[in-house]
Amino acid sequence: MEISVVLTTYNGSSVMKRQLDSLRKQTFSPNEVLICDDCSYDDTVQVIEDYIAEHNLSKWQIRRNPSNLGWKRNFIEGMRTCSGEIIFLCDQDDVWYADKIEKMTREMENHPEILLLSCDQKLVYEKGAVRAKVYRQSKEESKGFTAQYQFTNSFFKNPRAGCTYAVRSSFFCEIEKRWEEGFPHDEFLWLFAAMQGGAFFYNEVLMDYYRGSYNASDIRYKDISDQIKHLDYIRRILKQMNKYALQNPGKVSRENRKKIHTAQIWCKKRIRLMQTRNPLRWLLMIPWWKCYN
Repeated sequence: MEISVVLTTYNGSSVMKRQLDSLRKQTFSPNEVLICDDCSYDDTVQVIEDYIAEHNLSKWQIRRNPSNLGWKRNFIEGMRTCSGEIIFLCDQDDVWYADKIEKMTREMENHPEILLLSCDQKLVYEKGAVRAKVYRQSKEESKGFTAQYQFTNSFFKNPRAGCTYAVRSSFFCEIEKRWEEGFPHDEFLWLFAAMQGGAFFYNEVLMDYYRGSYNASDIRYKDISDQIKHLDYIRRILKQMNKYALQNPGKVSRENRKKIHTAQIWCKKRIRLMQTRNPLRWLLMIPWWKCYN
């Protein structure tokens, strides 16, 4: 089974060497490492080119985007370009344990029902970092090394960061046309895998996940206008999920289709509440409380 790693970079010359070292020292060497630089204005590209040349990494290639795409599209375009049957997503500043690719690949080879596999990680906070929300797994999700994610009414959450993911390329090719500008790549992948029952946890720490003041994830939406924009994003991705579910009833259970439809109603009511700020609408949201994360 061929393996691709998609690593995205942006002004990471001062932090990326530890990640490059951990990729190079994997016990299972990937068939392809595609590095997508998003128009860095420091010496990131030169550092990577020198590293590839120094270690004679013939399977590694760097591609510099002609214009800045942003981290969301950069990952999606990288996944569209790579050729492996399993795609590992990689941030520029973390550290992968030596057996990360080997263990996760073996698990996906043995379990074809897994569309997306997410390993556990050790959070390492650097100066100025925002504390990350840590998803609390249910008892069922914590049993054994591999456990299926439970698609509950409050499914709209991203339990683990995209840098922990291994994704089956056949699954990605089937859903990638559903991606829209502004969709976080990891949340998009997780939601589409989860509604099919194909999102799984690998319950072993296989990487150090570094968080600094530069991290783009875990944004807090405090301003009303920002909350409405975020809810509009939720509305759009739920619409794409619902379309996929209706067109693929054999892959998405009736129960999960109902949960998606319920979330659409909740989102519509929530947007209306935020727009009007009518106190009475808070009372109308009580029956939909189960839809909140």
